[in-house]
Amino acid sequence: MLSVLTLRNAEFSDAAFAYETREKAMRKYVEQTWGEWNEDQARGQIAEDIRLLRLDIIELDAKAAGMMRVDEHSTHLAIDQLFLLPEHQGHGIGTALIHGILERAKERKLPVKLWVLRVNPVQSLYTRLGFLVVEETAASLHLQSAA
Repeated sequence: MLSVLTLRNAEFSDAAFAYETREKAMRKYVEQTWGEWNEDQARGQIAEDIRLLRLDIIELDAKAAGMMRVDEHSTHLAIDQLFLLPEHQGHGIGTALIHGILERAKERKLPVKLWVLRVNPVQSLYTRLGFLVVEETAASLHLQSAA
């Protein structure tokens, strides 16, 4: 049976799920990079994103599986967050979502930009999908698709 992948705007009732997803997907990489996880900052960012209607909940067969934030600018689309619960990672969901973002960007003749922590193995996914490193910092890689 094929799974149905959908996105919906996050609501304040999704805040606990969004935090859990972010923590499970990112905490170890944040701690490896900066030494500590800031729960208050993570929860505050989620609340602000929900308030500004810029956070989506990723659903697989109508069940929450992750969260995503893509910001649209006049010069590019920015994948600010794309976090899946660990049990949903490695099954092509992220790839499908990124392909959708790349299609949107192609229609607008814009590149897609994002950054990833150096210690996060997801960078191999972005490389496989054609993203190129355009800037490096001690902690992160900044990537961009072709326009």
